[in-house]
Amino acid sequence: MRIKRPRKKGARPSTQPRPTSQLLDGTFRWLKLDEAASSFRAMRAFAVVAATTRIGEHARGERLRGSILYVRCDSSSWSQHLHMLKESILERMRKTPGGEGINDLRFNVGPLDEVAGWELAAESAPEAPGAPHALPEEIAHALGDVEDVELREHLARLYGKLGATTK
Repeated sequence: MRIKRPRKKGARPSTQPRPTSQLLDGTFRWLKLDEAASSFRAMRAFAVVAATTRIGEHARGERLRGSILYVRCDSSSWSQHLHMLKESILERMRKTPGGEGINDLRFNVGPLDEVAGWELAAESAPEAPGAPHALPEEIAHALGDVEDVELREHLARLYGKLGATTK
């Protein structure tokens, strides 16, 4: 039988700080969401690796089963190309958070719009809240000549970021 000693008033138990990832992993296990969380981490790791090349335009992580990540490709030629690059992709994924436990990649062909994608650009460079930066007149005039609206917005945002860092 263990006798509990009364704790000093205001004293807290001594514990060492733990990384947030350990806390979240335990919470996901408790909620029985650990498999889903590791699947999302693996798919995001593939998206990070694919974003540095043209692979991201033609392939997306689809699901994780055990240590095998299934990747959806938009054509059989991309599936074959990625199969030949499998070892280098796996090597880069293992260096990316979330991709450490991936031992194999399997590629299948199908429409990419059925598979969720990752918006990595928004995560890696969050925009400052508030009004957008005012562009100098000559830059605004030059951007006015760009016909593609999306490209014009990206260029204006990029100039705003560069202008903010050089001031």
